[in-house]
Amino acid sequence: MLRLVQRWEIIYGHFAGWLENFEACNAIARDRGWAEMTMWAPLAGKANEVVVMGEWPDYVTFKAEADASYADAEYMKLVRAGAPHVVQGSGSFELLEPLPPPA
Repeated sequence: MLRLVQRWEIIYGHFAGWLENFEACNAIARDRGWAEMTMWAPLAGKANEVVVMGEWPDYVTFKAEADASYADAEYMKLVRAGAPHVVQGSGSFELLEPLPPPA
């Protein structure tokens, strides 16, 4: 399994617009058979931050979906439309895999 974790700081007053964009991106992902992202909110920490997570069974599937999404004009138009809602430079990304049991 592979998990992508993204963190974004949303500009105050822009959350509704960001959420609408996020849901539209997930609708396209659903239509294309790609993994959908889930949204989380930290209970403590940076104000107005959202955490977005997605999971894939393996790196090959993750990479195939990432490549397909980058080549999809409709999806990328929505991704770009989300930019005015976030604080520039606030995004961070982690790609995680579970640790194997100790040998």
